[in-house]
Amino acid sequence: MELKDEIGQFAVRIKKMLPQVQSEDLTRNALVMPFIQILGFDPSEVQSEAVLDFGVKKSKKVDYTIMKDGEPTILVECKHHNDNLDIHDSRLSKYFRKTKAKYGLLTNGLVYRFYTEKMVRSKKNQEPAFEFKITDTKAATIAKMIEDHKDYFNVNQK
Repeated sequence: MELKDEIGQFAVRIKKMLPQVQSEDLTRNALVMPFIQILGFDPSEVQSEAVLDFGVKKSKKVDYTIMKDGEPTILVECKHHNDNLDIHDSRLSKYFRKTKAKYGLLTNGLVYRFYTEKMVRSKKNQEPAFEFKITDTKAATIAKMIEDHKDYFNVNQK
């Protein structure tokens, strides 16, 4: 099945299941993890709630890390599907300071914001490289964005 078809079918499923998704944990499991799999990542490459040490009693958990050779490559921060992502943008920058990850994804399961490590570390521009709302954007448009930025999702790249 083509990527645009998978995304289209997933968007339809999301609209049907949304009333039952009542927590951030359900958002992660029902909305975000299936999308990560649509992007082509095997669940064995995804570490859930990796602990990042910020010093004494300041450990934080990033919701998902997509791993390569034991190192986080993509950080995924998830929020409840009703949450406004604008108030959570700075969270990824904190995580990037503690890892060697190159890419980040901030999502509430409906809106997906993709960042590069350089964008997040530079305090000047924390705008995402690209963003879409999975239920409002045409599946073909999302597939094209992902194809245009496929290096973001290639964990085998050095």
